[in-house]
Amino acid sequence: MVMRIELDLYDNKLKQIILDLPYNTKIDDNGNDCDMVFIPESDYGFAEIYRMYDDILIFLIPTYGGTPSFHKSYGRHAIDYMIKELREMC
Repeated sequence: MVMRIELDLYDNKLKQIILDLPYNTKIDDNGNDCDMVFIPESDYGFAEIYRMYDDILIFLIPTYGGTPSFHKSYGRHAIDYMIKELREMC
């Protein structure tokens, strides 16, 4: 079952939810055909997080909406650092 999981950036479960994402072989906007984590911040959102094999891919959503753009990738071992960086961006 494909799902879009919506979580707050400060949710204590964020790290485990990201680690539990199944491997994706493709990325699709809004998680229509793949699993992803959506982090809302405004009406349009803040970030989309995907897992492709052992890489965690971050796509940031523009402040006033639009197409998310690739920001950075992280290894599974760097999830804490990734969350810290995202929180500093808000």
